[in-house]
Amino acid sequence: MNRDRVIYHIDCNSFSASVEELFHPEYKKGPRAVCGNPEARRGIILAKNELAKSYGVRTAETIWQARRKCPNLVLCPPRHELYRFYCEKLNAIYEQYTSQVERFGIDESYLDVTGSLHLFGGDPVALAHEIRQRVTRETGLTVSVGVSWCKVFAKLGSDLKKPDVVSVISRDNYRQVVWPMPVGSLLFVGRQTERRLMQLGIRTIGELACTSPELLRRRFGKLGDQLYCYANGLDDS
Repeated sequence: MNRDRVIYHIDCNSFSASVEELFHPEYKKGPRAVCGNPEARRGIILAKNELAKSYGVRTAETIWQARRKCPNLVLCPPRHELYRFYCEKLNAIYEQYTSQVERFGIDESYLDVTGSLHLFGGDPVALAHEIRQRVTRETGLTVSVGVSWCKVFAKLGSDLKKPDVVSVISRDNYRQVVWPMPVGSLLFVGRQTERRLMQLGIRTIGELACTSPELLRRRFGKLGDQLYCYANGLDDS
């Protein structure tokens, strides 16, 4: 990736639930979730730990849906100030490696280390591991890091394997790694767009990448151009 930018997408694993476990290590012993209102069955799941995830509990589903999958799920209310504090700690670490840090929600950030990489040895994968290990050492949290030449593929990389992993999507491997993924994995492809793409027979990112740009433009307007570019890693944002 020497001729390209070096972009990281860093995602803190099960962020809110992991922060809670720092203060309550006993939470790690059973499935637990942070939710909007533990007293109301209609509250939603904001975050879950790895054990809850193993039962199929998903973020944004209702408490009653989660409890159907995991009857012994223990719920706790969110502590937003505490989460913001740890968000600042994470980004303070990132900003020691580059001034180009873009926050993406409370628990995710993009880093462009292209201009500063040479200050830290010049190896993008080694630096990603250094940042990952430093986060754990200084905060007790774990992160997954996606490394690529563009933001879209870097985010796909951080989602590849969790927790506490560095994944690389390069020009040499993106067709093998990215293109078989479901088209709904792509950034900004929501459920409605995914349904419309599937109606066209487009089920994977690779099929989207090989679809005529003119067809996508006719069906989706400017979004069609964006989808085509993202599927092919044409993203300079």
